[in-house]
Amino acid sequence: MKDKRFMLGIVLTVLWLTLAAYLAFTQNRPSELNAWGDFFAGFFAPLAFLWLVLGYLQQGEELRHSTEALKLQAEELRASVVQQSELVAVSREQMKQELRALEEERERRRDAARPKFVPQLSSTIRSGSEIEFKLKVVNVGNTATKLRMQFAPPLGQLSHHNLALVPNGEIMNLSFKKTEDVTSIATLNYIDADGLPGSATFTLEVIDTTLRIGDIQRLA
Repeated sequence: MKDKRFMLGIVLTVLWLTLAAYLAFTQNRPSELNAWGDFFAGFFAPLAFLWLVLGYLQQGEELRHSTEALKLQAEELRASVVQQSELVAVSREQMKQELRALEEERERRRDAARPKFVPQLSSTIRSGSEIEFKLKVVNVGNTATKLRMQFAPPLGQLSHHNLALVPNGEIMNLSFKKTEDVTSIATLNYIDADGLPGSATFTLEVIDTTLRIGDIQRLA
């Protein structure tokens, strides 16, 4: 389009110059200087207007091309922003998964460092009206130190039991005589293999001639 418009301007200019030359040699030429000025002004004005119009059209076409280029850049930028947003979302999700995996691994290590106590009824001894319960608490987890076991309320004479070291497989034998029906909460405080404090609880419920031991609950 640009070349066609330029060629049209050249052709019209050549034709106009040819016409001007023909008129200059076939018609009466001006004899005064101001008349020559009017002649050239009248002659070149159409050419100037022609090239002004052609330049205006060319400028409009270039502006349209620039606008289209800007629109394409805007679309590319928008697509880039969308792509970057998706990459950020994927990276954020990967980070969340890595954090969850790290937290799970940390919890597994913490769990492996903790002792695990399992209370069990060992035997029940009856002597007349007197009943004695014997129970054992086995550590099936990691080593515990500075163990303090407390019973609230106390079970007869059994109110606490302390040990400096409770390795894996250690069995703690405990016994008490029934004085009344009671539900006691046993609280175990200890230091685990990582040197961190922990605690757990379980219940001991005495009803008539039976002892019910609740599941142990880890508090920390």
